[in-house]
Amino acid sequence: MNKKGQSLPLNTLIIIILVVIVLIVVAVFFLGGTSSLSKSIRNIFYGTTAGTDLTLAREICTQRCEPVQGLDVGKAKLTVYCTSGFNIDKDNDGSVDDGEAGIKCTEDPINHICQIRTSSTGATSRLVC
Repeated sequence: MNKKGQSLPLNTLIIIILVVIVLIVVAVFFLGGTSSLSKSIRNIFYGTTAGTDLTLAREICTQRCEPVQGLDVGKAKLTVYCTSGFNIDKDNDGSVDDGEAGIKCTEDPINHICQIRTSSTGATSRLVC
């Protein structure tokens, strides 16, 4: 009498493992709430420092300078390049203090220079906000 034991196919075992993992993730999501999940994701992508990184702020200013090209100086001063600021932790103490909030692209420590070329005259000048 040759009796062979029955076994589950390998595909079935893999599917069972994946289902268990998904159930665990769903349970953690509902039991832990979305606030802790979003906080964890935010810490992964943005780090734990306060404010915006200086290098990132300079890159954003460069990107904001590009659409200003071809505008008159008066209209260029109304764009996000001149009106929006950054929170930069200058002293690296982990918090944004007075004087570190709302720093514009042309202000210290960013000191970004946006050379604009007006469409009417073709002249190049530095945009001072």
